Amino acid sequence: MKTDDLIALMAANADPVAPGVARRRLLIGSLVGALGACVLVFTLLPPRGLAHAAQTGPFWMKLGYCVWLAIGGWLLADRAARPGAPTRTATWVLGAGIAAIASLAVIDLAFTPLSGWHAAWMGSSALFCPFAILITAVPVFVAVAVAIRGLAPTRLRVAGAAAGLLAGAVGAAVYGLWCRETAAVFVASWYTLGIAACAGLGALLGPRALRW
Repeated sequence: MKTDDLIALMAANADPVAPGVARRRLLIGSLVGALGACVLVFTLLPPRGLAHAAQTGPFWMKLGYCVWLAIGGWLLADRAARPGAPTRTATWVLGAGIAAIASLAVIDLAFTPLSGWHAAWMGSSALFCPFAILITAVPVFVAVAVAIRGLAPTRLRVAGAAAGLLAGAVGAAVYGLWCRETAAVFVASWYTLGIAACAGLGALLGPRALRW
């Protein structure tokens, strides 16, 4: 018997996971992972004055975007952890967040001279940002993967992608507490790339990391 057939057979005979249990496990996993991400960022990177940064709009723009995607990733992980559960709501939430940051990026560029577009897009850390998000997301992915694996998912690649997306968004939110970039086009490009890379790696790792 193939592994997929065995999983399907076991899932058919398993009792359904109560929504409250799945959401509680995912919430705990996300919070534990976020704590680990905070330890990474504030241990490995130089300190930054958060009190001053929190008085600026770009700080809340970055945090709001990442938290919104984390909510979408959390919803997607919650649905992907249960056989046959629809993912339409999570998809709409994620799409709305991406559309919002893309709109802000367009508005930002519209008020920026053409000569300044490249500087706004690349900032001073474009090549560092996606990799920093990937690294920061590692403890979040581990914690979320443990939570999802305990729910006996059957769509392992989808669940892995959802776990990676959630981990990437939480990791990006934590990294954003340190990041000094202010342009919406930078966030729309490089934050989104880092989070998408986490989702892609999650999809690749899902069949192994979430196997039960």
